[in-house]
Amino acid sequence: MDVSAADEPVDFDDLDVAVAHWHVNAWGGAEYLVTKLAEAVDADRVYTLGEPDPDDPNPYGSVTFEDVTPGLDYSAVRRLQRRAGRLFEYSQWEDVDWREFGDPDVLVTSGATTRAVITSDDTLHVNYCHSPPRWFYDLYHDRKDSLYGVLSRPVIRYLRTRDMAVDPRVDYYFVNSPIIERRLWKYYKRDSEVLYPPVELDRYYNDGDHGYFLHLGRLDNEKGVPEVVSAFEKLDERLVMAGGAGDVDDAILDRIERAGNIEWRGFVDETEKFELLARCTAVVFNGHNEDFGIVPIEANASGKPVLSRDEGFPGLFVSEENGRLHDGTAVGIQQTIGEFGGNVRTVDPGKHVSQFSIDTFSEGVRNAIQDWHSELRRRVRQ
Repeated sequence: MDVSAADEPVDFDDLDVAVAHWHVNAWGGAEYLVTKLAEAVDADRVYTLGEPDPDDPNPYGSVTFEDVTPGLDYSAVRRLQRRAGRLFEYSQWEDVDWREFGDPDVLVTSGATTRAVITSDDTLHVNYCHSPPRWFYDLYHDRKDSLYGVLSRPVIRYLRTRDMAVDPRVDYYFVNSPIIERRLWKYYKRDSEVLYPPVELDRYYNDGDHGYFLHLGRLDNEKGVPEVVSAFEKLDERLVMAGGAGDVDDAILDRIERAGNIEWRGFVDETEKFELLARCTAVVFNGHNEDFGIVPIEANASGKPVLSRDEGFPGLFVSEENGRLHDGTAVGIQQTIGEFGGNVRTVDPGKHVSQFSIDTFSEGVRNAIQDWHSELRRRVRQ
């Protein structure tokens, strides 16, 4: 590097920025995020391990996913390793030679295992942390009573050591909420910058109150679906549920089918989702300790209040100005709906969700990367 040039910051548009993301098992929130991140830094592809499992193309944009494993040695072994899930991803990522992919000025990685990459000393490595691996840290004791949990402990201890060993390879962290900012400091002792996942706010609208509450998301236990169903079974209120089948047992599905006031639409496309949000009375959200949780944001973007479980980031985001908080139990949900009443009520999206816009996200990404790259240049010069 020309030492005299290190004093001059490089304009973001002159930086070569690459993006990497761990193996794509399904199209979900992390894949939506990394797609928008790639768009923000003008990258037309995201490097990943293996071809994405879903047969359908990226539903979140034109960004493509490029497999890095053909360039690794023993590629047949790598394919076998990939079947083991995240177990071997640390070792695969650190074997990727980024000089073969243009030796970028900046590499932005998404996910925990991608942090294992080894870059040149003048390459800025930024990680977008969705969370430190939860089964290694804050959820470690939640499996202690199961045989699988006991048997997996030696592997988890090894992987935790691996996870900690790769952390110094990250120069700077983005995190998706203050919850993860706190968790990152707790387990890694690393500072980070909160960069909320972006929401396409201009796609949401308010079409009045058509007399139903809305639950949006898969029928999963971690989404608190059994408690939501129990609450509405005893209410004279209509509930529409939109989202694919999840891990709740058949008994819950039978109760939904028998309830005269509960309608399960199954998975809905984006157009129907926006319409359901636009016409509901309020959104009922009962996710367990969500790191971010986009549904409350979507509710407010549609001008609708959200009745949210008082945990995780939604517990910080929701107030009496944009919804109500409950304790996650069926009784708590019923009480909150009773307090909410049948009054028609709207939320000002501009006041509550503007910080989650695509423009705010893109500006935050670009400004932070430019500042961090300038700091790296100064350090390299020293």
